Amino acid sequence: MSKVIAFYNNKGGVAKTTTATNVAGVLSLKKKKVLLIDGDPQGHTSLTFGVDSDELQTTLGAYLTSNWSAKKASKYFIKVNDYLDVIPSNQSLSDFIIDVSSEEPKTRNKHLKNFIESVKNDYDYIIFDMAPAVDIVLENIVEIVDDLIVVAVPETYAVKNAETTLKITDDKNVNVRYIVPTKTQLNTKTHKFMLENLREVAQAHNIKMTDTYIPNLIAFSEAVSIYELPLALIEDSRYKNAKKYYEKLVQELGY
Repeated sequence: MSKVIAFYNNKGGVAKTTTATNVAGVLSLKKKKVLLIDGDPQGHTSLTFGVDSDELQTTLGAYLTSNWSAKKASKYFIKVNDYLDVIPSNQSLSDFIIDVSSEEPKTRNKHLKNFIESVKNDYDYIIFDMAPAVDIVLENIVEIVDDLIVVAVPETYAVKNAETTLKITDDKNVNVRYIVPTKTQLNTKTHKFMLENLREVAQAHNIKMTDTYIPNLIAFSEAVSIYELPLALIEDSRYKNAKKYYEKLVQELGY
């Protein structure tokens, strides 16, 4: 039975996609079967793997609109390697959100649960890269997530948004396991100070902040630009040290 993990913050630009794709990549190298689902209409998850989802008709929004199960849709998944499959998203997910907005909550909140049910025994992990939004996708995630992980940058606005995010998840009784600090620059006094603020936010909500900080390295974006893969899946020896951060994070999260 799959463990369902979602990476979330209601602020953009905090490296949710970088974190979700690299965690998925690390797990696949550990020979864990992973289904990575893009919950953001911007389609950045698939773009990480060199696929422009705007050119696709076989996306999450289309599957949900058509009431397809994940099993039925599986032949269209992006096959990254023997252990990692990706479901892309594009504007059709926004269209789906609008279409089901008038449904009763007990109906509209079950679409993702119904979608993944048929493949929960096929994967060790189902990972959602979520949009920076409070929307129907979030309502659906609440119904199925085992671990929700808040991704946050140690900067004033991002820390404020992490607090806002946790208020939202508290209201929805979501199990938040950790805050993961990303884009950190420990050589700056500001980031050191804001990391302490972020830790206080975590403690106030009775959750942990990881001891693993993901630094602000060009290697993460460079891997996507040059190799069209998350850094975790790049074999170039130049990235050996940079790859260790997400490997360490996965170990700390216990996956």
